[in-house]
Formats: sequence, structure tokens, C-alpha cells
Amino acid sequence: MAQTDYKALLADRTERDFAKWTTLQMVPEKEIYRFLHTMKGTAGTIGLTDLSEFCSKHLDAYSDSSTDSLPIESLQAMMNQLRSFFAVKDNEKTAELSILEPPQKPTPLVDESLVLIIDPDAEFAAQVKETLEQQGIPVVISLDGQKGMELFYTLHPQMVLLDLHFPDADGFGLVSRIYEAGRSRHLPIAIVSEDDQMDNQIRAMQIGATDFLAKPLNMDFFVPYMMNRLHSQELILQGTRYDDLTGAGNRKGFNEVLLQMTHLAERTGKTFTLVLLDLDHFKKVNDDYGHPAGDEVLKTFSDILLDKKRESDYFFRYGGEEFALILPETKAQSAASVVERIREVVNSTDFKIDDHEPFRISFSAGISEYRLKQETLITTADQALYQAKRNGRNQTKIYESAQKEVRRKLNILIVDDDSLVRKLVSKHFSNWKADEFDIHIEEFADGLALVESDWYRAEESYMILLDGVMPKMDGLEVLSHIRTQYPHDNIVISMLTSRTNESDIILALKSGADDYIVKPFYAQEVVARVQRLTRRMFE
Repeated sequence: MAQTDYKALLADRTERDFAKWTTLQMVPEKEIYRFLHTMKGTAGTIGLTDLSEFCSKHLDAYSDSSTDSLPIESLQAMMNQLRSFFAVKDNEKTAELSILEPPQKPTPLVDESLVLIIDPDAEFAAQVKETLEQQGIPVVISLDGQKGMELFYTLHPQMVLLDLHFPDADGFGLVSRIYEAGRSRHLPIAIVSEDDQMDNQIRAMQIGATDFLAKPLNMDFFVPYMMNRLHSQELILQGTRYDDLTGAGNRKGFNEVLLQMTHLAERTGKTFTLVLLDLDHFKKVNDDYGHPAGDEVLKTFSDILLDKKRESDYFFRYGGEEFALILPETKAQSAASVVERIREVVNSTDFKIDDHEPFRISFSAGISEYRLKQETLITTADQALYQAKRNGRNQTKIYESAQKEVRRKLNILIVDDDSLVRKLVSKHFSNWKADEFDIHIEEFADGLALVESDWYRAEESYMILLDGVMPKMDGLEVLSHIRTQYPHDNIVISMLTSRTNESDIILALKSGADDYIVKPFYAQEVVARVQRLTRRMFE
């Protein structure tokens, strides 16, 4: 659909709203606010920048919480000005521009880079996020220490920026924990604080921080500084092949060995087998005993694997609590026997954390045997792993080419009262074809429609794009409902906000949002951002 088509649809919807206002004669002030708020986001998203800015300026004159009503006569001047933005210009009559191609942005130095900001100052964090994302570097924010550590372990960021003072945590303590967990990746850690006295700077260096930056930041220096740190980390990681926490090979090593084994199999005809292993209910270990305990579980599990695997086998940490075994010259059934011997040891190992009762863990495994010219070995092993988890966990499944394909499912739920925004975002998501999972897109006209629907299935994953301002049920109410009624580990929520003030962001993040996207936005950028977040959180 051409840009002018979306403009015509928006103009038509605007006239319908105006007609309703004229019928009412007295228009509730909060309805005018919501109209301008929605128009600001939609106009900017479909490329009508001047109209978006006009609505933004007029928003300050109205309140979403007001109980007053205004006579239609007092709104006529604003309505006429709004209509003028939809006048067709000569250069638009023959325009066939493809929809909303975003302006070119700098390509990030690290393709998969992500920066985590842990800072109680929402205004500062939002400013840094906006500055870095203009350079193509995605940023995720936490306003408290606990949520910050959860995001750190889940997202595996390429750099962490954090303050020293939090209502729920000690900044130096956070630095120590992040340093210990991230030193295998040579993770850059920068303390950014107003409290920049020399004693604090010295202590920061002693416990593992990379840098100490004083607030307020000089942005002319800060952007090149961030590029420098991310680029340096990329160069360092290019030379590493092992995960320091577990002793297993890392993802880069896995990719290299898998390629080598594939070339060898094609040349010699000798098969090999890939096993993907995933710890069952690992998030519960972190929740019940803390992330350091989770690290100990990962280390012990890896020690068992390294001890019990055959000398010829390759062992890797594939990501988070997922691991991989590559077994040369081994058929799937023999690989299953190796895995079951490992399972016996893992299932009988007691873990003792402080004063807690000892507990045990289990794992699920999916096996796929290499077939000549097969290019989907990881996908089929992942399907077998997914089947093992769906069947109850703590078991091994072998992928059979004749079996019914069972794939992971990612549901993209777009909750926005603006039909144009829903249509636009949905259109771009429909072009996303992922190897790892099937994608299902569903639209909801408002928050109440989502809450009252039968949308949740425990075995599937969800990315919810949730508008902040909606009729019937506010976006924050929907957010609170989801976070109190459903598990957190398979639901990622990103708030769509016009960010008229920082309190909206604070409420969203403190209420359980994983991220926020500022309206107006380019639909392509939303898709790219969701792809990065979902792959990091659901892999």
C-alpha cells in the first residue's frame, strides 16, 4: 500500500471522529486528548511528520484525566487546521513510494550489539537510549537492580551502564556480580554516576568496572566512546572459542566445528549427530535460589558433560541454559545411549545452596543425525528438543524425517486501538520468516479485547506490543494484569508510548514491561527490534 493510501485512510477516520464530535456538541476533554495522542503516533508512523508535531504541541492543552467537556465551536479552528494536513499536494498525486522506508541509519559496529542500562533515573536512561538507538545500537532499560540482573542474565548484553545508587541494591555489588558473570565475554562495564569522587572511582576499578563516567554525560564524547568499547569487545570475542563460566566451547566454536563436520561428512560420507540439551525449569532455579546459584548449576552440569562425554565428542554452551553435543561418526541411536548415561548422573546429583534443602535438576534433549546435503540439522534437533519438552521434559527425542513436524511457536500480539498502526505493523511482521519457530500474528483493538480473549497457551512464546493509551482499559492496567496472572518466562512485553512525560516510562518499566518503543516509529524498526529481543529471550 502506498503512503498516500494510508494518508487517505487516516483522513477518513479523522472525519468520522469529527462527525461524532459534531453530533455530541459537547466533547469530553479526555476524548480530545486521546484523539490527539493517537493521531500524533499514527501520523508520525505513516510519515506525516508535520501533523504529528502539530498534535504533539496541542496535547499539552488537554488532560486524559479531566472530567470536563468542551463545546464543539471551541474546537473548530483546531479541526480545520488538522484537515489542512490532508490536502493532496501536486507532487503526491502520482507518488507511488513504497511505504515508509526509514532514513538510512549508521550500521552498528557489532551486528548483534545490545546495551543494558541499569539506572533509577528514567529521564537520563531514556536520553541515553534515544541517543544510542539513533546510532543503530539497541538499548534496554531497568530502573532497579533486581530487574537489571534478570535482564542481564536473560539478554546477555554486549555492554552494561549502571549507576551506583538504587533503592533496592548497592551499585558496587551489582558491578561485582556482573563482572564475575561476564568476564568470560570480556564484558565492558561502565559506572555512570554523579558521585564521582576518587574513592568511588578507585573501588570501581578494583571490583571489575571498565570505566567510570561522571554525570552529566558529554554526548559528543559518549557516542564515540560507546562505539570504541563495543568494537573492542567484538575484536576480543573473535579470538575466543570457550565459555569461561562452564568450560564448554562457545557459540562461535560451535559454528566452526559444525561447519567442519559438515564438510567432512560430505567428503567422506561418514555421518555425525547433533544433540541439543536444555535444562528443565532453569528459570525457577534462578528465581528460588538466585542467579549465582544458577551459575553453579550450569558449571556442575557442564563438568558432568565434560567428564562423561566421549573423548571424540565436542561440547558447547549454545546459549543460556542450552548446550550442544556434536558426536562424530555416530548415529542417532548411539548418541541417545550416550545422552542417557549422562542423564543418570545429572538426575542423581544433589545441589545444596546455603540453608535451602538440596534439589536436583533434569534436562531435555533433541537429537538429529546428519544426512548428506541436509541444511537443517540445527532446526531438526531443535524440533526434537521441543517435542521432548512438550512431552513432559527430562527425556530424549530423536528427530525422524517422517514424523509430523512440531515447531516452536512465537505469537506476536499487537494491542492498539489505532487500526492503522495495527495494520501497518502487522504487514511488516508478516514478512518475517524464522528458521527457529513459526510466527503467528494477532491483532487486538484494545486492552480489554486481549484480557477477555483465550490468548495464552503455556507451551508457546509471546511478544506483546502494547499501546500505552487506550479506551476501556489502559495499557498499564493490561500490563499489570498480564504480569500478575501469567508466567514471565515466555512473555515479553514492549510498551508503545508517545512518552509525553517520563512518568509513563517509569510506570511501564516498574510494572513489568521489558522494553518500550516511542511513537512515532518506523514499522521496519519495530520488527528488527522485536527480532533481536525475542531471539535473545526465547533462544
